Amino acid sequence: MSVAALTVPLEALIEAHRPLMGRPLPIKLRIARGMLPASAEDIVPTIAYLVHSAEPELREAAIETLSSLPAESMSEVLRAKLHPAVIDTVARVLGSEHTALPEVVVNRATADGTFIYLAVHSGAAVCSEIARNTVRCLAEPTIIEALFFNPRTPPGQIQNLLEFAVREGAPLDHIPGYIEMRAAILGERGAEDEGKAGLSELEFLTALQLAGVKQSLTEEEMAMVEQGKEPPDDHSTTSLQALIMKMSVSQKIRLALVGDANARKLLVRDPKKMVSLAVLKSPRLTDGEVRMFCSNKALAEEIFVQIGRNKSWTRDYSIRRALILNPKCPMPLALGFLRTLSMKDMKDVSKSREVSGVIARAAKRVIDQVEEAKRRG
Repeated sequence: MSVAALTVPLEALIEAHRPLMGRPLPIKLRIARGMLPASAEDIVPTIAYLVHSAEPELREAAIETLSSLPAESMSEVLRAKLHPAVIDTVARVLGSEHTALPEVVVNRATADGTFIYLAVHSGAAVCSEIARNTVRCLAEPTIIEALFFNPRTPPGQIQNLLEFAVREGAPLDHIPGYIEMRAAILGERGAEDEGKAGLSELEFLTALQLAGVKQSLTEEEMAMVEQGKEPPDDHSTTSLQALIMKMSVSQKIRLALVGDANARKLLVRDPKKMVSLAVLKSPRLTDGEVRMFCSNKALAEEIFVQIGRNKSWTRDYSIRRALILNPKCPMPLALGFLRTLSMKDMKDVSKSREVSGVIARAAKRVIDQVEEAKRRG
């Protein structure tokens, strides 16, 4: 749990409590445990101040006290006029499903950073409340982006918010699929795929649930990936595939970004480039999946271009090797990585019938140069 975004200043406490923060640790520990006679509205800012203490024991006691306060009392406190740092600290301590969190969203003193934090980490109820605050979302578009990437944001709610953002001209073109969605909403040519309506909200929620069955590859599947093989489809993947076939482009893009490894494995093969490339922008994408993509000869060339341009991924030797060995990888990329291969792999490339003759001959020239250098040395 992160509670360091906004540090509570001493001025946020009522005047009577400020001198107590300079008292010895045992006294402050009693305060952190809620033993100071005071109303909830007065004591919460003081305990929130202690959440940021450098003393672990004091910090942990303060967090436990805030977490254990009755939900009704906390809701009442959060309706009061509080310092933004107090609200932020309380929101981060309470957790993503606390029933008092909607009060944070409707409190005008709540900082944009707190909204963004909740939009990233909260469940459906809080995300819906945030999405309804269109004025705040439009003023800070990062909130909209956070809601978009949160799989718990109800599909209908995010769709309504995005439509509002489009009509208001919000600067969100960097969000994958937003440009296409804007075109669809404004009725521009080329929007969506032949007017496909897509799934209903209930069907899309079902797809999200299916895509949440496996958040990552298992050890057995990862071993298969390391060997350049694809993990077998399971029942949930088959069901998900049927739903994906009915999805609109914008639904596919959102699923590519918030779904699991099974969803990404299906969507990276999508014939629409904007969908397959959205998979590479997923914050959940693993290096193991990228290795699997590099070994797949059925993917679009643009996939390999994007992987090859990503310095973080191409630091991985096995990814570079897979790109070179994949005939779909553009030749300039493959040639650029060729000299980074080990001599054993270089010899394999020079003899491979899978790669282009240009790549094989280039590998043979490198081998000849190395051997010539050894003879001269």
